[in-house]
Amino acid sequence: MDKKKFAVKLRHFLFSGKGVDSALLFLRIYAGIMILTHGIPKIINFPELSKTFADPIGLGPQFSLFLMILAEVGCACLIMVGLITRLAAIPLVFGLFVAAFLTKPDLVLTESENAILYLGIFMTIMISGAGKYSVDRILELYYRKEE
Repeated sequence: MDKKKFAVKLRHFLFSGKGVDSALLFLRIYAGIMILTHGIPKIINFPELSKTFADPIGLGPQFSLFLMILAEVGCACLIMVGLITRLAAIPLVFGLFVAAFLTKPDLVLTESENAILYLGIFMTIMISGAGKYSVDRILELYYRKEE
């Protein structure tokens, strides 16, 4: 391959946006699976956790735990398939914000690092949407035909 063709291919690779939808699909599935590893143990250990779960906004430990399970399992599944993705990300963003910044009186980055990392990921998903490889995209195309 000559230098000019190589330069064109390299420039196309570096500056095209073709991988964005694939990257969003990967991010949704990866983040969903990772947050499920936090939600499923909460379901399994609900009786024990409901007695000691953090309640920084005054809803009660059981209800706070229930809401986090709903976000970490239910909303994560919606995000993975790309169904109402932006709306499904809102409870996760809220719950992770609370976990990162309100559950401990002194913000210690090493103790909140996971919550802050997940917060950034789900904020990115909330802002970007699901991308074209999603149920949201199928619904968008369907409703666009009906208009």
